[in-house]
Amino acid sequence: MTDATENLPEATSVETPENLRPSEPVHISRFRRDLFPSNVVLSADDLREFCELLKEANERAKDIEFQNLSIDKFESPEQARERVDEFVRLEYRYVAMNGDSMNGLDIPRTNERTFPDDLLSLFVSNASYTERAIETRPLNTVESFIDFEKPSLKIDLQTLPSNPTNNRSVINVVGQDEDWVISTADRIERFFKKRAAIRPLIHRAGTYDYLVFLVLFPIIIWFLHRLGPVGNRWLEKQTVFLNVLLGVYALFLILLFARFVYQYIRWLFPSMEYYKRSRIGAYIHRSIAAVVGSVLLFPAAYDLAKSAFLWVFDG
Repeated sequence: MTDATENLPEATSVETPENLRPSEPVHISRFRRDLFPSNVVLSADDLREFCELLKEANERAKDIEFQNLSIDKFESPEQARERVDEFVRLEYRYVAMNGDSMNGLDIPRTNERTFPDDLLSLFVSNASYTERAIETRPLNTVESFIDFEKPSLKIDLQTLPSNPTNNRSVINVVGQDEDWVISTADRIERFFKKRAAIRPLIHRAGTYDYLVFLVLFPIIIWFLHRLGPVGNRWLEKQTVFLNVLLGVYALFLILLFARFVYQYIRWLFPSMEYYKRSRIGAYIHRSIAAVVGSVLLFPAAYDLAKSAFLWVFDG
């Protein structure tokens, strides 16, 4: 990824920052819409379409910018329009999983080999380049950060399964023109709604706690009940102190394993999923995990349901 500088023209020979400011102070309130996309599956082509959507919004923003310029500060209206087109531009930055990054103007070339197969994040803005070039912001701005970082599989005190899945994706639509802000935000919402994916409730806060207390602990109690006389006779031969240690240690091991499985499912079904061209690899991985999980869980679930049925109806 070495062609980033070729996409960024140098911002030089600027007369004054006031060239792109409105002719009169704007006294109306600024309008704002903040969007937080989640549970979305996006391909490289979808990201290009998203950037094209933001580019269309930026073209409308440039028209509003031109209408609010003080034309008498330019040699001609054509020069004023050229200034707007030169500095109010869409800028992007994307980062791959291996740390490589790319900056550029306009729309990223998602169909080329330079676009990563494993994308970590994508930032798109029509204000960042203007701020660097002439130290001011356009009247109407849209800034988007889409985070594709998968949940961590690391088990430590900082990664708490009870917390919601970390998703830093955010889109800020801010402007002086209310119609522009509303229409841009609505188009972005419709874009993500079409690509929404069904995701388990595991990404919500507190789901892990419910599963532990309502599912895991009943299974542990049932397993101890099914352990039968053989296990009870062995435990009776041990000291009370050893039985307590074994019980506490076994409980911690079970909770550790359950936490890993929980975080693995979060990782397997990320809240924000990206793929470049095909999802076959993800489908195969999930199919294998589903088969293994079915082999382990279905017999236990059947036995548990049967035992509960007999306990209720046979006294």
